Formats: sequence, C-alpha cells, structure tokens
Amino acid sequence: MKDPDDRGFDAKSLLIEAKRAAEFAYVPYSSFPVGAAILFEDGSVVSGCNVENGS
Repeated sequence: MKDPDDRGFDAKSLLIEAKRAAEFAYVPYSSFPVGAAILFEDGSVVSGCNVENGS
C-alpha cells in the first residue's frame, strides 16, 4: 500500500527554494515578498519572486 503522505518529491527542499527566492523580491510598495519554486518531471527546479514596478 502506498503511503498517502509520500508526494514523490521532497516538499521541504521546494519550500526552502521558494523562501530563498523570496529574499530577492523587490517590494517597495506592498512590502509583501513572494517566492515560488516549481519541480519539473526531469528533476530540475525553477524558482522566482515578485518584482514591483510603480511606472
């Protein structure tokens, strides 16, 4: 029987990557940094953050 908590990937590592990405957010207006990390089927991870622009 498969473990229902086994997601097939390391969720903690993805969370760490997302938090690391949030450190690069540029949020002078909202002061609300956001980071995200995506795990692809080939095992690669891409992360990003929000960047605000007032123009």
